Amino acid sequence: MQNFTLHTHNNELRFDGHASAREMITAAENKGFTTIGVTNHLIMHPTLNFTENEEPMFFHDFNQAQSAYMRHIEILENLKSDFKINIKIGFETDFFQNKDWRNYFEKMITRLPVDYLIGTSHFLKSEDESFLLNIYHLKRLQTPLEDEVLKNYVINHLKNIEQAVRSGYFSFMAHLDYCTIFNLAEDSSYDPYKLKILDALKETGTPFEINTSGYDRINRPHPAPWMIKELSQNGGLVPVVISDDAHYPERLGNHFDKAEALLKELNYTNRLTVDMLKKPC
Repeated sequence: MQNFTLHTHNNELRFDGHASAREMITAAENKGFTTIGVTNHLIMHPTLNFTENEEPMFFHDFNQAQSAYMRHIEILENLKSDFKINIKIGFETDFFQNKDWRNYFEKMITRLPVDYLIGTSHFLKSEDESFLLNIYHLKRLQTPLEDEVLKNYVINHLKNIEQAVRSGYFSFMAHLDYCTIFNLAEDSSYDPYKLKILDALKETGTPFEINTSGYDRINRPHPAPWMIKELSQNGGLVPVVISDDAHYPERLGNHFDKAEALLKELNYTNRLTVDMLKKPC
């Protein structure tokens, strides 16, 4: 069974975990993991709609974001000498196509001394990104989105994931069908967009994760098993890693046994290892 975890969160500074970095690392070490990757959220965009009290880990200002991320890295670096477990530092990065975002992000990642980046998208979006809404906040809207508008935003969300894969920024991609835990993109009309994401993975060789948090939410992992099966030919067309996406110490390694059983059933042998992680450049 995989004995490391590369997608975890904690509550240092502005982030959304439910335990300190020290508590998470201690729990991973006690569990016998050889490596823990700490990957709090990197979410910044000039048109994000939020208040700091509601979402302190969101940023409008790129320089303010960089300062916070550097401080986070410093906290983790200072912890390394207290542990035997290998500690990797990264960020779960929300990708955007906005030109200004990409220009600043490309500059910023050369300044952040991290080991790797995970790619993701948590947002519904208009094509020009003048409208961005964290999917988790859909329930907060006072006036629900019209069905056709919502569908277009979901399609844009899926297209954004495909572009994130093609960007080349990321060591692996997180929960490819994240939106399905909110009952979005579940019917077959969205399958062509999901297949384009899988095509992008194959064409670029970008690894992806099986995110086991889905077993607790919708009784299956992310992505859905049919998507994993599409990539499973010849032992796996692209490398795969199992992730717990743990926000609590007790969820480290949660449901790894189920993910391992699924990979064995599919004869998926192409696995991402820690030494395959690529530094941003």
